Amino acid sequence: MTPDEFVASLSVAVVDENNAIYRSLLLNTRAEQAADPYWQRVLKLFGELSADQREVLLELTRQVTIDAVANVLGIIDGTCRLSGEGGRFRLICAGGDLGGDLQTLFLEHAEHASS
Repeated sequence: MTPDEFVASLSVAVVDENNAIYRSLLLNTRAEQAADPYWQRVLKLFGELSADQREVLLELTRQVTIDAVANVLGIIDGTCRLSGEGGRFRLICAGGDLGGDLQTLFLEHAEHASS
């Protein structure tokens, strides 16, 4: 697997699929259906929003996911550091090192997917 293939697959598995799950949950679940108090509050708030506001919130959830994944890839690449950690992380697939430009590739992929 190449770094490009990895970030494309990661984008689908984490960003696209999770975004679809959140979209479905938020649009199709009533607050009283949720057992978790957290989800009850989220669904109640979401239900009080206008259609445009709901879309903005759904866009935000997508962007937060992209930012979180990009930060983790930056740690793997070595462009972002964990507090107190001086070691280098590596991501290896089939004996090949994928790291180095994963964060940049992922953000480029995300930007291209949103345009």
